[in-house]
Amino acid sequence: MQLLLHRFPSSLFGTSFLLTFARLAGAGVGILLQIVIARHYGAQSLGIYYQALSLAAIFSVFISVGYPWIVAPIVAAKEADNSPELLSNFLTQASRETVAISLLLGIPAALAIWYSGYFGVDERLALLVGLLTAPVYVVMRMMGGIANALKHFQLANLPELLLRPTLILTVVSFAVIFQFRLGAVSIVTINLIVSIALATYMASALGGSLNFSFGRDSAHGQSREDKSRLRKLAVPMIFSTLFINMFADLDILIVSMILPTSETGIFGVCMKIAALLVFAVQVTHQILLRDASDAHRTSDRIKMQDIIGKANRIALASSIVSFLVILLFGKLLLGIFGPEFLAGYFCLLGLTLAQFVRAAFGPAIQVLMITGHQRAGIPVYVASLFVLVICNMVLVPSYGYEGAAIAVIITTLFWSVWLNHLVKKKTGYGISIFSTEKLSFGSKLAQR
Repeated sequence: MQLLLHRFPSSLFGTSFLLTFARLAGAGVGILLQIVIARHYGAQSLGIYYQALSLAAIFSVFISVGYPWIVAPIVAAKEADNSPELLSNFLTQASRETVAISLLLGIPAALAIWYSGYFGVDERLALLVGLLTAPVYVVMRMMGGIANALKHFQLANLPELLLRPTLILTVVSFAVIFQFRLGAVSIVTINLIVSIALATYMASALGGSLNFSFGRDSAHGQSREDKSRLRKLAVPMIFSTLFINMFADLDILIVSMILPTSETGIFGVCMKIAALLVFAVQVTHQILLRDASDAHRTSDRIKMQDIIGKANRIALASSIVSFLVILLFGKLLLGIFGPEFLAGYFCLLGLTLAQFVRAAFGPAIQVLMITGHQRAGIPVYVASLFVLVICNMVLVPSYGYEGAAIAVIITTLFWSVWLNHLVKKKTGYGISIFSTEKLSFGSKLAQR
């Protein structure tokens, strides 16, 4: 397997195609796994599965202290300066703090889950397995970050994107074929075992790149100031990662604290389908904004504005098509999971509408990153998380998963408007579908 991963075409086109295929194929396998769980074990088991894996994903972000998301510049500095101790110091600090925070937060969380009386036995056991899975996710992300920085793109992405859901689906499918009934706890445990195996494989494949000492008192003379500097770089990434990359898991986890597990399963299916639509918008922005970095570097504001406008038009068109597909075939898609999931039709429509809003307001996050203002968005993400929690607490008890969809729409509109204002203030660019056309036309007149 390792030979296959490293000998795959290494050209930019081949790598881009491979990773796009892996993401889409992995998403498809994940959806198929959820269909199998839903049809053979019911919405309640699927709800517990969503709840446990969402807890694992969100908890892993907090205990990682944000370190996996700053590993790339550390590796780059190590290569540029020929200083292996940079990565060694970083890994030592990250591993120590991850273990310490895992224990500091994990033990009280485990006790709260087990003795709260709020959850059933299966839920409690699944959530505890989710807590155990979180540190493994951190290791996978850290190994993936190192592999990505070393340009081992297949090793960095294939295990998490494609191999993990495929292996879990294989085990669950064999259980179904041989009529061996698995509960939600068993499926979550299978995810843990597969994740441990893949994390071990990734660490083994990286080999000598992972030279660090967990038990040493000082990491090769690393000063307290160096540790503080790394921590200040990493911690803000917690909030942006939660909101940008794990919004679906975060919302599912919040909603699961309010809804019965069967209804959480229905909402989770709607959220996962909507997440595929988000991916379409994100890919559009990433592909079309690839040239935006060059435009910004050369201060070509006319080209930059035209690229933003083009990205908006294509993303908006794809969102309109997605909304029409869900409007016409949403019940058919939900019916694949089972008859009880048809109740989520209007929830799915609402979540799709939220992605339409996201596309209409433009690629704010990407523009902030290109122009070097990504940290300016952190207050927006933090405030938006509070809005999401409050809206869910107010709307979900009365309106169920339709209320949860409304909460997503409100939160999306909230952060979209704020980020638009922030981008305009920091860069001067109009990035929404309402402003870019006008500014782009004005720019063309100026160019003439």
